[in-house]
Amino acid sequence: MTIPPQHDGEPGLPDGNDPKGNLPAWATRNIAGSELSDVSLAAFIGPRWERSYRKKFATFRADASFVPTWNWSAALGMPFWFLYRKLYLAFGVFFVLPGVAFRWLTGTETVLTLQNVQLPENQSLLVMNFAIFASALIAAGGTGNWLLFRRARAATKLAQLQRLPDADAQVWLARIGGVNRGGTLLFCVLSLMLAVAQVGA
Repeated sequence: MTIPPQHDGEPGLPDGNDPKGNLPAWATRNIAGSELSDVSLAAFIGPRWERSYRKKFATFRADASFVPTWNWSAALGMPFWFLYRKLYLAFGVFFVLPGVAFRWLTGTETVLTLQNVQLPENQSLLVMNFAIFASALIAAGGTGNWLLFRRARAATKLAQLQRLPDADAQVWLARIGGVNRGGTLLFCVLSLMLAVAQVGA
């Protein structure tokens, strides 16, 4: 019987000593989130870490690759929740993209005011607007946790690169993370004023 040659732990060979073996990069688990400590994440997230986000981030800490999860606040508060959580790029996308998609798919510049939606010829626009809003809601709810985790991971890595003392790192993470109450409140007020203006138009 022929005995297969032994590789003595040579890297890249499937001898049981190399955890990745000959698997390509895309087939190996991304564990980039596993080194994040509870202390750092708690400082970044704030008071809701223990009650909510510890459980929501568990999947990403084991494997930082995108996995759809659900966040009701992100879904129902879209795009306000993204601004509140300082996810400014995502806020811009969810604030602008539904309107752009509506104009692109319908080919119209019609503003759906309270008066316009009552017109029979605009019923199809109302249905399309609802479909786009529902799609954006699902996308926001499904990606919110992961986007927030990515920002927490990036902030933690930046704090590590700066070699800050632990106490200073926690203060810095709390300042970079947390929530943006003032900006969100201002945006809510402006949105309400715009909605009132459209109703009165």
